[in-house]
Amino acid sequence: MSNDIERELRAALRPVDPGERFAERVLARIAHDPTHSTRAPRLRRPAAASYRWWGAGLAAMVVLAVVAVHDIHVRRMEQGIEARRQLLEALRLTNEKLDIAYRAINANDRHATAQKSGA
Repeated sequence: MSNDIERELRAALRPVDPGERFAERVLARIAHDPTHSTRAPRLRRPAAASYRWWGAGLAAMVVLAVVAVHDIHVRRMEQGIEARRQLLEALRLTNEKLDIAYRAINANDRHATAQKSGA
């Protein structure tokens, strides 16, 4: 059974020579067909309303670009302010630690000097 289907498919799909005058017949049909035109289609000029929409779209894109640039600028300023705050905090902590170290060194020097003079 599968051989019969295969044979039928091969017979139906085999190449067939259309004949010597095939191209002439196709061109003659095209020439007489009223729905077929060989001219390029005319492009319609857009109405004034479409220009308004184009302008509105362009304006919207410009507004979005300005808002995006402003948003980036604001974020960078906020990041800069946060970085400044962190730097000031780090400097404050460093100052405290250096102050503690300075006091410890001076306390040791006074203690050593007191021991030398008292001894």
